[in-house]
Amino acid sequence: MPENFDRDSWASWYAQEHLKTDPGIEKIFYLPTNADEREIHFVEINTLIGDRTEDSLEPIDFGIDTGTENAHRLFVLDVTPAQWQQIQSENLSLPNGWSLDDLIAFPNDQFETLPQ
Repeated sequence: MPENFDRDSWASWYAQEHLKTDPGIEKIFYLPTNADEREIHFVEINTLIGDRTEDSLEPIDFGIDTGTENAHRLFVLDVTPAQWQQIQSENLSLPNGWSLDDLIAFPNDQFETLPQ
């Protein structure tokens, strides 16, 4: 775990931890564009969740280290592989303000920027 808050370092650490602990996660996408400097936005492709085709997508908000100098928020949006395909084809919307611009894919030891 990084000592001081650096958004990209913490995102990398969280992604590696989530990939280690949740066997349903195939890939994690970190979406830094439009996120507050103290927010980390993840889309996690998860094969172990149900497909909610008619519901809007809502991320889970994890407030972390609140009240400290490392306070930040981790937002995780779990989607199925089918939902991810719909998001990419713009048939399913991301939460308001989220963007696929400059997304970063894990599970790599280093950031891997995907082409648009």
